Amino acid sequence: MTASRDVTFQRFSPEDAGPHPVAFVTGTEPPIPVQYVGGSADSIAGVAEHQRKMYDAKPSATQLRVITGGFHCGFEDSSGFGCDSGTITRAAQLRLTYGVTTAWLLYTLGVDPSLYDQVWGSAAQNLAGVVYSAKPAV
Repeated sequence: MTASRDVTFQRFSPEDAGPHPVAFVTGTEPPIPVQYVGGSADSIAGVAEHQRKMYDAKPSATQLRVITGGFHCGFEDSSGFGCDSGTITRAAQLRLTYGVTTAWLLYTLGVDPSLYDQVWGSAAQNLAGVVYSAKPAV
């Protein structure tokens, strides 16, 4: 992480999250957009305990995309011992995840400005299978 080189960071510490393994940026927020992605059926690292807390803590230029029926191990290519399950297939979850994260990265990094609608517009807000929450940059 570039925290040591960026004076906008006062501190970055996983301990700021308390007993949950969630990292929070404290002090002055970095001027970068952030996208959090989670699964609504994740029984290992649920959205309310993890992604939602980070989303709520960041004032702007952030979004939370929740894959409906998505599960923790659905973000992996295969399951192992102790994995949970969701109400959609792993293939469907990965397709949705790749779609929202690829559009986000291409738009945010300035590679493809035509993807605005898929990131912040009506296409993003109405994508089937993904709940959209956003705080655009001010």
